[in-house]
Amino acid sequence: MEGILEHINIKGLHGNRNIDVQLKNNTLIIVGENGSGKTTFLQILFYVLSGKWGPLLQNRFDSIHIKISGKKYEIDYEELSDNYNSIMSSNYRHSRTRPNLPSAIIHQLEELLASGRDEQIPFEIERLATKYGFPKRYLQDEFTILKHRYDITDNKFWNDIKEIQKLINAQIIYLPTYRRIERELNSILKGVDSDEFQAAKRNRNFYRETEESYIELVEFGMKDVENAIESTLLRLKEFARENLNKLTLGYLGDVLEQEYDKVTILQIVNASEDTIRGVLNRIDERILSKHAKESLYEVIDKARRSKELDERSKIICHYFLKLLKFQESLQEREKQISNFCDLCSEYIVDKKFVYNSADFSFSIVPISTKNENDAINLSDLSSGEKQIVSLFSHLYLSGKEHYFVIIDEPELSLSVPWQRRFLTDIHNGAFCSGLVAATHSPFIYDNELKGYSHALGEFISFGDMNKCQ
Repeated sequence: MEGILEHINIKGLHGNRNIDVQLKNNTLIIVGENGSGKTTFLQILFYVLSGKWGPLLQNRFDSIHIKISGKKYEIDYEELSDNYNSIMSSNYRHSRTRPNLPSAIIHQLEELLASGRDEQIPFEIERLATKYGFPKRYLQDEFTILKHRYDITDNKFWNDIKEIQKLINAQIIYLPTYRRIERELNSILKGVDSDEFQAAKRNRNFYRETEESYIELVEFGMKDVENAIESTLLRLKEFARENLNKLTLGYLGDVLEQEYDKVTILQIVNASEDTIRGVLNRIDERILSKHAKESLYEVIDKARRSKELDERSKIICHYFLKLLKFQESLQEREKQISNFCDLCSEYIVDKKFVYNSADFSFSIVPISTKNENDAINLSDLSSGEKQIVSLFSHLYLSGKEHYFVIIDEPELSLSVPWQRRFLTDIHNGAFCSGLVAATHSPFIYDNELKGYSHALGEFISFGDMNKCQ
C-alpha cells in the first residue's frame, strides 16, 4: 500500500524563508508566478522522496519536517551534511584496490550508498556496469568495499530517513520544465565527466530503468518511447506464444481423459462473432490455416445454436473454451497498451494510435487518410505531442503499479484544451498514488483538481519557526 504524504515543512530555506505545506489525498497544485520559488519547492520535495541527498544539500535550509501516513521525520541540514560528507570523503577514493575505476563511477557508488535505497542496489549496479562497460561483479565488489569502509547499518539518522522512500512505496516521477533541463542534467550528473556523459548520452534512455524508485524525465526522446512500445509488444507476443504452446500440448491429455464430455457451451453462446473470430485469429497460421480457422468457426457457430453436440463438436468447443480463457487473460495484459493508444488518440485528434491485437503491432495513422500504409513515425510528432506520448508511455508501459508524479509547469507546449485535462488524466489513472504540480496557468486546475490548488504564498512565512505543525 502506498503512503500518504500529509505534510512537509521546510524551515530556514535560503536564510529566513519557511514553506509549510499541508497536502490532501496526496494531491497538491501550487500556483505562482515565475521566480516565486515553486520550482525550488518541487525540487526539494523530489530530492527528499527519492533520497537524492547530494542535490538536496545544494539548497541551504535549517531543517525539513515531513509527515507520511502519520509518521513524522526530521532532516536537519547540518546532520545530513555531516553524514553525507562522511561517505563522500571516505578514504575509499584514495585506497581502493582497483585504481583504474573512473571517478564518475566512484561518485555514483557513493551516492547509491548514501541514498539508503537498499532494494535498488542490484539494479543500479547493473545500470552502471552497462553504461560504463565494466563487469557487474567488478562493481559489486567495489560497492562492498565501500560499504565496509563506511557502514551505515547502525546509523540512526540514515535508518530514519531511508524509511521515507519505503513509506511512499511508489516510483517518483519528476518532470522539470523544458527551460530547466540543462540545469537539471548538471545536477543529476554532478561528478560525471562531461566527455563521459556525452558518450553515454548517445546510448542511455531518457528515463532510468523502471526498477528504480525514481526517475527524472528530462528529455522526450521518441527512440525511448519506441523501445518501451517494442518491449511491451514483445512481452505480449511471448506470453501468447508460450501459453498457446502449453494449451496445445495439454490438450492431448484432455482428449485422452475425455475431459470434453464435461464441456458447457454457455460461454460460447454468449460470445460475439467478433470475439470468436478474434480468438481464432490469435492462432498462428503455421498451426491453423485460414481455411481450418473458417471450418472451426462454422462448427462453433453451429454449436451455439444446437441443443445437442456430437463428439467432434464437443472436442472442438472444449478446445475453443480454453482458447477463450487464454484470450481473456491476454486482453487483461493488453489493457496497458490499449489504454495508452486510446488516451494518446484523444489528445492528438488528427492521428489515430493503433494497437493491432491480431499481430501485436503498433502504428500511428493520420485521421485524414485512415490508411495504415500512410503511418507516421513517433519522431514526426510535435514537441507538445512528444511530451504527452513520452509521459503516458512511461505511466502505461513501464510495468510499475504506482507512481507519485511531480510536474513543474505542465502547461508548457500544451494547448488550452490539453491543459484542462492533462493532470486529471494522470490523477485519475489507477497507477497514480500522488500528484504534485506547479503552474501559473489557470487552465491547469480549471477542473476537478481546483480544490487542491493553492497559491504558494499561502504556505510561506519569514523568520524563525520553532514548531512543526
